[in-house]
Amino acid sequence: MSIRCYIPTTLTAIRRGLGSVHAVAPDSQGRELGGDELEAREFDALCIAAALAATQSFEAAGAGARESAPDPGSERGSGAVSPRAVIAYDAPDSSSGEGLAEGFELFTLPEVDMTSVASIHLDEVEIWEEAADIAADRGHEAAEDHLGDSDLLWYDATELPELLRERG
Repeated sequence: MSIRCYIPTTLTAIRRGLGSVHAVAPDSQGRELGGDELEAREFDALCIAAALAATQSFEAAGAGARESAPDPGSERGSGAVSPRAVIAYDAPDSSSGEGLAEGFELFTLPEVDMTSVASIHLDEVEIWEEAADIAADRGHEAAEDHLGDSDLLWYDATELPELLRERG
């Protein structure tokens, strides 16, 4: 058995390879639910992870814009906003989490085994570009609000190489 969790990240981070990450999952009581109740709890965990991914992306771009001597080829220092991504991941049962919000846990995963990725969730390109423009004009909080009104697109894990090429 495994624990389905949701890793908030960015396309740039995925491209570089994921090391130690945090992931959101229903708590142990939520994981014991079945059917529609479990599906609803997992969807809520995905939504929490999506909000965290947006924050990560905009904060990384803001930190990068403040760097005075960026590394060549690095996202940091460029001020670029890497699209948010959420990875649905099957973590080992031995993973332990800590309370995040009522009904949810935050897991620290020391590594990500890409063979345990179930799916990848991304914004539509147009929606993400709108959010990046909003962030530049009105700040990342307004951009995150904009993203909160949209759904992420679902991609099978086998589509990841193509997604990274297309959304380069």
